[in-house]
Amino acid sequence: MEKLLKDYWKGKIPLVKSYWIGCVLTPIVLIIPILPALGDGDVSDGYAIFAVIWWIFLFFTNFFLLIGGFNSASVYIKNKRKKRQGAGWGIIAQILIVIGGISIILQYFGVLLA
Repeated sequence: MEKLLKDYWKGKIPLVKSYWIGCVLTPIVLIIPILPALGDGDVSDGYAIFAVIWWIFLFFTNFFLLIGGFNSASVYIKNKRKKRQGAGWGIIAQILIVIGGISIILQYFGVLLA
């Protein structure tokens, strides 16, 4: 597991996997445990504490996933340019990852300021 996390961080995972699994599917799955807390807020104190701790964990996990995905896109672009091929998918992935990171920051500040 440690090797997988290091490889992901360094961008050694293929772009298609790091983007779709790491940057899209994993964050969706990780938010499921706190969906009830995002509703009307009528939850127990224990669950509310869990949700806050989980929310903080998600913040850092999302940035780990986005940075690893961005690094994979960088490696993809580098390899495509070496082969004199188009690197458009890598560039698009980087743009979407940056937009995702900005969105996460705005969402978290929105929650903190609400």
